Amino acid sequence: MEGSKLAFRKVISEWLTRDLPYARKRDINIPLKSEKIITVIGPRRSGKTYFLYFVINELLKTEPKNNILYINFEDDRLINIKISDLDDIIPIFYEMANPDKEKNIYLFFDEIQNIENWEKYIRRLYDTKQFRIYLSGSSSKLLSREISTSLRGRNLEYVIMPLNFREYLEFNGKEYSYLTGFTDNKGYIISELRNYLEYGGYPEVVIEKNNDNKLRILRSYYNTIFSMDMAEHFNISEVNVLDAFLKYIISIYSKYFSISKIYGIFKSAGYKISKNKLLEFLYDSEEVFFMFYLKIYRRSENKKLSYQKKIYVIDSGIINSLKNEMSIPRLMENIVFLDLNKRGMENNFSIAYWKEYGKADGKEIDFVLYDSLKIIQLIQVTYISDISDINSREISALLAGARYFKCHDLLIITWDYEGYIEKNGEKIIFIPLWKWLLNLK
Repeated sequence: MEGSKLAFRKVISEWLTRDLPYARKRDINIPLKSEKIITVIGPRRSGKTYFLYFVINELLKTEPKNNILYINFEDDRLINIKISDLDDIIPIFYEMANPDKEKNIYLFFDEIQNIENWEKYIRRLYDTKQFRIYLSGSSSKLLSREISTSLRGRNLEYVIMPLNFREYLEFNGKEYSYLTGFTDNKGYIISELRNYLEYGGYPEVVIEKNNDNKLRILRSYYNTIFSMDMAEHFNISEVNVLDAFLKYIISIYSKYFSISKIYGIFKSAGYKISKNKLLEFLYDSEEVFFMFYLKIYRRSENKKLSYQKKIYVIDSGIINSLKNEMSIPRLMENIVFLDLNKRGMENNFSIAYWKEYGKADGKEIDFVLYDSLKIIQLIQVTYISDISDINSREISALLAGARYFKCHDLLIITWDYEGYIEKNGEKIIFIPLWKWLLNLK
């Protein structure tokens, strides 16, 4: 189709002649010259496009720009493009860019999921072994399981989430790497941490200076990205119930929940919805990285299913924008979970919580880190600034967990207390949240 060829010419010409926007480094490392297809997914507005720009800028240190092609398939000029039109891309690029065929040729396709059956074209490109391919897509339209099915082992997947605290400070131009112990800058960092807890880590929100505008942006994210994208992608017709469900789940962040209890609440409120449908909403919301649920640590899968789960939300700013209680202890736990979840994906460990079996008021541990072989670490999160504030239950739970799991790496993440205690032959480390988030020793 001549129209599609003209559109590609315009897009490629613009790419070859424009300066690339500046993009800040994210706290994620991907191979620049992998023979696998690199797929970058995550919720919309989390910074995937600018992450691709950063990768391209890194490549430009050693590669000519004429060997790199970037196309965003959300460009309005490409709105009617079909898979049959994609075969025009490479010939037009070769004609206009005249790339050095002795060097690698890099293809960056942003929001590729907008082209129906895109995977057939990408697999064909990959099988030629002529290109290094990078793909991105919003999780509302391009799910991890769909990528795995479509590319069948040809890809390496990376998830871009809202900024963590390290990235948040870097986006604001704040230096932190020199901080050790109690310095004059500690109070300033804690102030920034409070701001981060209140408004979260979406890049657009972090850059915005007006707090009212921050909340407006966050509410628009909820309305247009999460509720609508979930409804559209999963063909959910019960939009009002979905909205009520998401808002309820957000309101109980860092707390225990069960679908049976939520079903009872919704039934009493007059909502006509099945328990299975609510369970689908929960699974769907996790699949688009909107919220996450944590299971109890048990060796038996059946026992895991029989216990309540804990819920965590993708970004504390979303919690705030919907006028929920901004509890510092709960926000601390939510942010620790998000950071642990990212570290787990990078370092191949899993996360659970633990509670003594068969005891209604049994001891609890917020986070159990484990891999296929052993328990790695036990973590409590508590809002204290002095050792005298510590609840004895936090200590006794860790000691009980140490005996039960035979794990001796015991950590309590505090608001602003640092130190350690030795008890019953175990050493328990205390570290402030800001210092743990920044990986400072």
